[in-house]
Amino acid sequence: MKYALRAVKYFIYIAIIFCIVVLILFHTSSHTADMTVFDLFKEGAWWKILVFLLAISAIYPIFGFARKEMYGDLDFVGKKDVIIKAMEQYNYVLCNQTPTSFTFRHKNMAIRIIRMMEDEVVIDFSTKPATISGLRKEVFRVGRLIANAAIADENNN
Repeated sequence: MKYALRAVKYFIYIAIIFCIVVLILFHTSSHTADMTVFDLFKEGAWWKILVFLLAISAIYPIFGFARKEMYGDLDFVGKKDVIIKAMEQYNYVLCNQTPTSFTFRHKNMAIRIIRMMEDEVVIDFSTKPATISGLRKEVFRVGRLIANAAIADENNN
């Protein structure tokens, strides 16, 4: 269900960006007064564009989101304060906590809107190895961030 919701969000987002780009191209190019935006495309091209946008929006969530396994003996419950402090420095706040997971969201609402409210990073330590899931780019950054914060905390103690 989450995948389908993400695909719909991406379809709307990509369609809006496509329309904006087409309108900018139309209004910045030289054309006759009787020409409309629809004249930019061949007859019957709209369904091809629609299929293309649907395909991109259906495929992107597969590549845009990831789950990373964190190997090691990191005590997530014991290092909770270190993890939260590191995430706060990275502009994330703890929005949900269970005995076996932490869920973080970005502080900045503009970034959250740009990411279509899909900025959630979940650290699940219920199994070994622990997993981090969320946007692909953020998952790998957060994985390095937590590992480096844990190492720095160990060196300080």
